[in-house]
Amino acid sequence: MAIQTDGKIVVVGATGYGGVNANFGVIRITSSGALDTTLSSDGKIDVGVGAADDYAMDVDIASDGDIVVVGYGSNGSNWDVAAIRLDSSGNLDTDFSSDGKALYAIGSGHDYGYGLDIASDGDLLITGSSHNGSDDDVLVLRLDANGTLDTAFDGDGIWTADIGSGTSDEGRGIVEASDGDVLVGGSTDDGDDDILAVRLTPVGVLDTAFSSDGKATVAIGSGNDVGYGVAEQDDGSVVVVGTSHDGSFEDIAVVRFTSAGALDTGFSGDGKLTTDSGSGDAFGYGVVLTSAGKVVVAGEAVGTSDADFAVLVYEGASAPGAPTSLGGTAGDQQVALSWTAPTGNGGVSLTGYRVESSTNSGSSWSTVVADTGSTSTSYTATSLPNGTEYLFRVSAINVVGAGSASSSATATPRTTPGQPGSLSATEGTAQVDLSWSDPSSDGGSAVTGYKVEQSTDSGLTWATVVADTGSTLTSHTVTSLVNGTSYSFRVAAVNAAGTGATSSTVTATPRSTSDAPTGLSGTPGDQQVALAWSAPSDSGGSAVPGYRVEQSAAGGSAWSTVVAATGSTSAAS
Repeated sequence: MAIQTDGKIVVVGATGYGGVNANFGVIRITSSGALDTTLSSDGKIDVGVGAADDYAMDVDIASDGDIVVVGYGSNGSNWDVAAIRLDSSGNLDTDFSSDGKALYAIGSGHDYGYGLDIASDGDLLITGSSHNGSDDDVLVLRLDANGTLDTAFDGDGIWTADIGSGTSDEGRGIVEASDGDVLVGGSTDDGDDDILAVRLTPVGVLDTAFSSDGKATVAIGSGNDVGYGVAEQDDGSVVVVGTSHDGSFEDIAVVRFTSAGALDTGFSGDGKLTTDSGSGDAFGYGVVLTSAGKVVVAGEAVGTSDADFAVLVYEGASAPGAPTSLGGTAGDQQVALSWTAPTGNGGVSLTGYRVESSTNSGSSWSTVVADTGSTSTSYTATSLPNGTEYLFRVSAINVVGAGSASSSATATPRTTPGQPGSLSATEGTAQVDLSWSDPSSDGGSAVTGYKVEQSTDSGLTWATVVADTGSTLTSHTVTSLVNGTSYSFRVAAVNAAGTGATSSTVTATPRSTSDAPTGLSGTPGDQQVALAWSAPSDSGGSAVPGYRVEQSAAGGSAWSTVVAATGSTSAAS
């Protein structure tokens, strides 16, 4: 059966069973269980495909609402794979094989179609078996929406494989995987039947990443084990259901493979389980997976006098694996965390992440957030004291709960330092010696140096003297300055978070002593000499406020001060 997007249920099988001819039978019922009279006026359709008996085995609904049915039909001498396509009103779609129905003869004997899945591109994926002249092989067909064999698939649209050493290999269930591969569940005969899973690429080549050769077989009971249904879980695991003979009765069997084709030991300890349902034989024919990861199996169970419908629900999900590549970027009272999602989600979609932190090297952990409620692989932990070293770890969450924690990542929240204080300047010749005090706060990360800036326009614009002194010394000499030019200076501390706030400014003018006056001359008078000279050509970057006058009565071998400072810029005395 298949359920349409409007909730209506389509069921297929055989009509006229035991009569002259069996035909494909299709019924459609509403979600309330009444026959849907919009399908062929009475909700029932009977379609003959081949020359004699035809048996419908599977159905799927196309994206345009068409109903596609597959099975096998008689060509008059043996069985061929059979398919029909109906529009949503129940009319044969004549765009499909010109009349809405087709037989496909593959091997030299009987060919059976058992399973159907409509691929994402609209192609029809059909599995079953084909007789090669001596035994039955697994069969996969890929048809386009019009029923033509897709030659991009294994060259001719047909893939067959003789897998076991016995006479019977067959595919029963088929589904397109999330990556476009084709998954087949069935059985292979190797003396007795074993459950089989096959993975083909979209172009019909065995995917060797699955069980090294694209094929995986599992023996469970002491007798025949047969797979009928197949499904893919969210994490890429492959589930095959069927039956296993325990020596006395058939039991319902469930096998789960990893995406790589190995038995998934996270499922029932060894990847396989059987359930004895009823007092006799029990068979699992179909499987669906719920959004919560549960495995729902439908089939039949034989009681003491008759067979009953059987529905079994298994806890198919497990806790997810550990996230990887956790890293943290420190900020101001926060750490921005990022990681990579776990490779295994436990068979069901992730719902969020748990984030934990530790301030004692992992001896104990506290919860930062119990569940982010998002599949985003990033989270910012806030309200953290700057300067405290944290360890972080992350766990993925699904419906089962939180999985294993990631490896830890270390980060220390921090910000840029505060303002340096007490900036002062000592002027020198073409230089200024600056000194200051440490900032009151290092921002949670040790100060590693200082940035020094200068301005010659009273702080309107600033030029960098040194971006980072690379030293914790609270002093720096600014050189190559122009004597007599007024400079403003400011400094800022640097740590791992960056450059902090600048200090208050200080102003200084580098200078030196003036050159010697020139052109000194004297005019003698009564007990006096009138001196005259020319001002020095370079005042050393600072105005000359006066002159010192000295005299010598010993031919210049000894000098005495006449006046220490004239207090006047006049070049005469």
